[in-house]
Amino acid sequence: MNNMKESEEKIVVYDSYATNILANLVKTKLDAYGIPCFLSGEEFNNMFPIKNDLMHGVRLHIFECDRDQVNQIINSD
Repeated sequence: MNNMKESEEKIVVYDSYATNILANLVKTKLDAYGIPCFLSGEEFNNMFPIKNDLMHGVRLHIFECDRDQVNQIINSD
């Protein structure tokens, strides 16, 4: 049995982070809870470590159906 989500499910940007470290801390926490997610923009953020309207920082992507669970996990601290 495959635990991966169905390919039809929508992937959304949950949040963006100013640093690779912060983004990876959040991703690691979600990984520990078994929430599938991935980061984008890490390499670009290494070259241009600025988060503003043009530079989105490091983005955390999740399945849209996991949003409520991710909110609970992220806000549990």
